[in-house]
Amino acid sequence: MEKAKKKWYKKWWVWLIIVFAIGVIGSNLNNEETEPTTKLDSASEPGEQNKQDKQEPKKDDHSQSDPVKTEKEVSKEQDDKSTKEENRTITAAGEGIETKNFKISVSSVDKPDSDNMFITPSEGSEFVAVNLAIENISKKDYTVSSMLMFEAYQDGFSINEDITAHAIKGYEKTMDGSLAAGKKIKGSLVYELPKDWKELEIDLDLTKLSLSTDGEVKILLQNE
Repeated sequence: MEKAKKKWYKKWWVWLIIVFAIGVIGSNLNNEETEPTTKLDSASEPGEQNKQDKQEPKKDDHSQSDPVKTEKEVSKEQDDKSTKEENRTITAAGEGIETKNFKISVSSVDKPDSDNMFITPSEGSEFVAVNLAIENISKKDYTVSSMLMFEAYQDGFSINEDITAHAIKGYEKTMDGSLAAGKKIKGSLVYELPKDWKELEIDLDLTKLSLSTDGEVKILLQNE
């Protein structure tokens, strides 16, 4: 007898197709269920962005603190510069300053009377002589020039040295000449000033001593 054929729904591959189909349908259903969650996640992004936006001002606040630090640094530099200038200022006779290569001192400040009828200060004015010395403590030779190295100001106004006043007895030597290593030079800077002058400032630029690197020294004198 001929063997009876199995009915179609009893065949194994039919059930395999059914199981596969159920798996596909279930997967689609799971995706649909998870979509709202995904949308919620995407919807929450603006909130996260808002948090970031709120945090941004803090970054700005931090960045704004930088100029304050800069101002403090500038203030410190100014204080250091002011201190350095004070340490490099001679304010009275008998004082001196030592730099890397030189010793500068003011021995005296005089108001000489001229014994030469042709060399006298103008009416209402007087001669003021600043007597100083420079010692070369380096191992190099230098040259001193009163014209190139010294600049003077009376009460803030630029003035020139009165060369003719050096003809007065005792003030013949100007601050000019060679300055060998280990040697000294002394001389006078003489100015004609009104008798009511208040402040005499003399700036000595040591960098012009044959290109030394010692910077500047200030002589700041008050009229007593």
